[in-house]
Amino acid sequence: MCPVRNVTYVSGRSATLTRQWQLFLAEHPVLLCPVSGELPFPDQLDVESPAAFGRVPEAQLTQLGLPLMGLPGLTVSTGLAGTAPVGVQLVAGRYREDVLLEAGEIIEAGGTPPSPVDPV
Repeated sequence: MCPVRNVTYVSGRSATLTRQWQLFLAEHPVLLCPVSGELPFPDQLDVESPAAFGRVPEAQLTQLGLPLMGLPGLTVSTGLAGTAPVGVQLVAGRYREDVLLEAGEIIEAGGTPPSPVDPV
């Protein structure tokens, strides 16, 4: 396979996905999604095994893919799951950080204030 063709395919696919997200976010100004597909991981999970290492980015796909398309995101704390902090991730269209901050302020006002976590 020619590397140049592969680069063209990837950039073409990326442009298509970015456009689809932009169209979606034009109709729905804020996307509310989980910060991760899993609750906070135990320390050192990524060095436990190859399978555990692969589990980390799989659970973090929204944190990896959306910024690559230039979409701003904001994480807002909503409370604790046991002793682990949890929250939601907000995503908006390009250059719409104002919408994220406004929505984040509303969610934060109704949730549990963030508190220090003992890393033990």
